[in-house]
Amino acid sequence: MRIEKIKTSKAIGGVKDTRPSYVLFILFIVMMLNFVDRQVISILAEAIKHDMGLSDSQIGLMTGLSFAIFYTTLAIPVAALADRWNRSRIIAIAITIWSAMTIFCGLATNFIQLFLARIGVGIGEAGSSPASHSLIADLFPPERRSGALGILGMSAPIGAFIAYTGGGWLVENIGWRTAFFVAGVPGLVVALLMWFTVPDPRGKPKISEAFKPRKNEVTLRIALLELIKKPAYRHLVGAGIVVSFVAYGLASFYAGLFVRIHGIGYAELGWKLGVMVAIAGSAGAWLGGKTGDYLNLRMPAGSLIASALMLLIAIPGIYFAVYAETANMAFLFLAIPTFAFSFNYGPCFSAVQTLASDRTRAMAMAIWLLFAGLFGLGLGPVFVGVMSDFFATNMGATEGSGLQKSLAVLSLFNIWAAWHFWRAQICLTINKAA
Repeated sequence: MRIEKIKTSKAIGGVKDTRPSYVLFILFIVMMLNFVDRQVISILAEAIKHDMGLSDSQIGLMTGLSFAIFYTTLAIPVAALADRWNRSRIIAIAITIWSAMTIFCGLATNFIQLFLARIGVGIGEAGSSPASHSLIADLFPPERRSGALGILGMSAPIGAFIAYTGGGWLVENIGWRTAFFVAGVPGLVVALLMWFTVPDPRGKPKISEAFKPRKNEVTLRIALLELIKKPAYRHLVGAGIVVSFVAYGLASFYAGLFVRIHGIGYAELGWKLGVMVAIAGSAGAWLGGKTGDYLNLRMPAGSLIASALMLLIAIPGIYFAVYAETANMAFLFLAIPTFAFSFNYGPCFSAVQTLASDRTRAMAMAIWLLFAGLFGLGLGPVFVGVMSDFFATNMGATEGSGLQKSLAVLSLFNIWAAWHFWRAQICLTINKAA
């Protein structure tokens, strides 16, 4: 099969080209493992806390900021490379790095070592998303792009399911160190699959050529100047920051909430949390993508309005989950924000790719990840941890009730995120009318 055939998913010579579907499948596996290695620490955090004698603030730093520092900043130069070099090669190298560093997490003996290993995971995962989104944007036409990104988004809850279920069982029956080893090894195999079976539709430019200056090159400065002039893009970045702030702040303390408040074991926590995230998250990502394709045909970026409404509905879901009388009720209520956070994946990223030019697709995604990751993913868990310690230390709350209060405050940030999605849709409507 000629490489040129994968530039479109339309029928060629009366026979449907299946290469885009295959590439989407492989990228799905890649992103799934991405979230396994990223999220497994959430289910292990409480055990690590007691084993190493850490505070909630340190848990927040370990699960959030350590990962986000290089995950976000390195996404920019890697995205620039992805706009010029072989994206399949970039993704394969990235998988190898983050998988190896996940294994090193299991070898850490103190907070500093674990913090540095998590930085390594972030370094590896920085190379995955921009190149993956750029590939999908080339392989799928605009009218199918939101749906394809929605399918890719389903990899996140399924990866979380594997991380929570497998991690919960392993930490209770074998130990948290083994959980890191089991999470890291499969990625080394998938990296080989990505390298040898997924061609880049742009061909195979030499790596030496990728670093040579080019005439009219689209640099970070040029991309920023182009994108920052677009109000819709600025609001999408703002929405990404706040959604990540809430979603990762909540997820980083799942184990703390259920173990401290409801006293359940890690294995039970893992499989129940994993099932909830897999069902609610996958449904949210799939319906978000399909709804996005449907609404966007009827009004400019109509899917962003739906995303905003979902985030508002998530607020009472978080509150009732935090203060639920039983663990099972808490799992049911947590399904609401899990669905809402996954729902906006396809609509948001489809809008980002629509606003970007052909030469800045990966860069547009990397800039979005820089801000959403550094200020959202990086600071959300830290905010929850610091607030939890504050309530427990200065306001007479117990360790469990302090965490509950901090998560309840966190839920209110969804109002801010919904406002950004609403404003982005208005800006896109104005641009369409003009």
